[in-house]
Amino acid sequence: MQLYAAGGKMNPLFQGKIDNFCAAYSVLNALRLLCGISAFQARDILNDTLVEKAKNSEEWKKIVCHETNYYELVGFMLEKWQAAYQYSYYRPFPCLSPNINNIRHFQPEVDLDTVWEFLQNTVTLSAEANKEVTAVFRFCRFLPRQAGPMVDHWSTISKITDTEIYLYDCSLEATGWYVLHREKFFSAPFGAIPPQRTALQQQYMLNLADEEFGVICPESVFMLERKKTAFETIAASFKRKIFDI
Repeated sequence: MQLYAAGGKMNPLFQGKIDNFCAAYSVLNALRLLCGISAFQARDILNDTLVEKAKNSEEWKKIVCHETNYYELVGFMLEKWQAAYQYSYYRPFPCLSPNINNIRHFQPEVDLDTVWEFLQNTVTLSAEANKEVTAVFRFCRFLPRQAGPMVDHWSTISKITDTEIYLYDCSLEATGWYVLHREKFFSAPFGAIPPQRTALQQQYMLNLADEEFGVICPESVFMLERKKTAFETIAASFKRKIFDI
């Protein structure tokens, strides 16, 4: 039997399609990139996080129902596991607003060029580097003249260039953004529409976009860094010498 939705054939739901745990998965994927954690280790971290957060029913409801921006959740996970996996983390563009959990909050003080340049100069996952650095962050995807984001997503960076950010992502959406193209992204004030703006100002800002665009939320950027051991550095050098890579 074939099922059809209003717009065509109805596909089955896959795990992760309708939950709101992409922020947690972004941390797990960052640890997979930096520390090589296994699926079993990732499951233990995720289970521990969800069990701990479920102890506070109000906080749990916000996490499950996407009523938070997940900054606290990401910080909680990174803080708890940094000793076990020996990495450090920091936020280069900390939030200036006391209302950190407001889901519509974007920090307008940091422009896209500043964020992009910082990430490009900091993220490195090459074998030659004596430390490996990635970032987890939140980005939103807007349709033209739409007040709210069509997608509000967390992901992990695997590579960045002048014009593209390549994601190490948990999503399986066929139409998802797995490479972020710089020309499609604007600074936070353009897409954020801070609540202090008048309705006329908001509409004017939205009318500036005649196609879909994205916004990287600067205050969501968490940098993760793992320094390589002397053995890892020597092993990488030896491997390059032997295999000419």
